[in-house]
Amino acid sequence: MWTYRNEPASINSVAQESRVTFNKNSSKVPFSEKTFQTAAHSPVTTIGKASFAQRVVRPKKQFGIFTLGGALLYLTGMLLGALWQPGTDSWLWKYAQNYVDLQIARHMGHQLAQIFCAQFLALLTQLILAALAGFCVFGIALLPALILLKGIGTGFFTACLYLEYGLAQGAGIEFLLFFFPQLLGLFLLLSQSTAAWRLSRELLAVCIHNRGTRPLTESKRVLSRLLLCCCTALLPAILSCVCSFLFAGLFLA
Repeated sequence: MWTYRNEPASINSVAQESRVTFNKNSSKVPFSEKTFQTAAHSPVTTIGKASFAQRVVRPKKQFGIFTLGGALLYLTGMLLGALWQPGTDSWLWKYAQNYVDLQIARHMGHQLAQIFCAQFLALLTQLILAALAGFCVFGIALLPALILLKGIGTGFFTACLYLEYGLAQGAGIEFLLFFFPQLLGLFLLLSQSTAAWRLSRELLAVCIHNRGTRPLTESKRVLSRLLLCCCTALLPAILSCVCSFLFAGLFLA
């Protein structure tokens, strides 16, 4: 009877002694071994080793650097387009003259619907081309070329405007009717080209080194930026109509 009644007490005492012994032994185990034992029982969820680009946060100043480089390319293209003088009998010169006359006739006649559609569709086409270039590995070269060609076209249009209407009147027409819509459209194109250039660089890294970090994330960013820029492209078209309504009457003969 005595042994039976004190049996639970003996079991508790043995359990307490084992706990004390375990605590004493565990206090003598080095910290590195404790860490190894803990990590040995944790499940392994690592798929692969993270690259350097995955561990480093992308600097926020890349947009400013690309925007500055794109602006310099655009200004260079304007200078090349202004200095470029094709033959007066060439089809390009005739096309440029007809285009200038068409634009001026629209503004002088206050054809706001045609001005809006022409401005919006031209900018929309440029934004879509920039987005499509981002999904190509050669986009890192195509996007600067697109910005340069836009600058060449603007410079050539301005030169034709000056040659047809003179320096003073041509400068007034360019500044009051075309400058501000072109500036806002350039900003939208540079914004879209920045996101597209990042995606093209990621795709090129996948093709060459097989270690692209965020192609899926960058593709989503390009599409969301395209949607935003297409909606914002309405502003240059509206601004062009406003400039035509306010200032086109100043240049009527």
